[in-house]
Amino acid sequence: MTTPVLEIAEFRTSVETADFVAAAEAITPWLAAQPGFRARRLAEIEDGAWIDCVEWDDIESAKSAADRIMGSEAAAAFMAGIDFSSLSMRHARIVTSL
Repeated sequence: MTTPVLEIAEFRTSVETADFVAAAEAITPWLAAQPGFRARRLAEIEDGAWIDCVEWDDIESAKSAADRIMGSEAAAAFMAGIDFSSLSMRHARIVTSL
């Protein structure tokens, strides 16, 4: 049995909010097509930082997609909008869910 995980990325952006949101929405089909993808939530924090939470079937699926996204043309605008010096990424085992 696999253990589902949340991929939690917190970062700041280097582009206007509307442009970043459009780029985030544009990669939805790419994300949804990745093996093990379950759901995604993108949220803006009061201080201007962002949290991108992606639920995966297992850690292997999460890591595999992370490796592929860097080379994905579909994700290029989204990735270009992230200030990588501010990026913090973690994975958490889901223990309960509604």
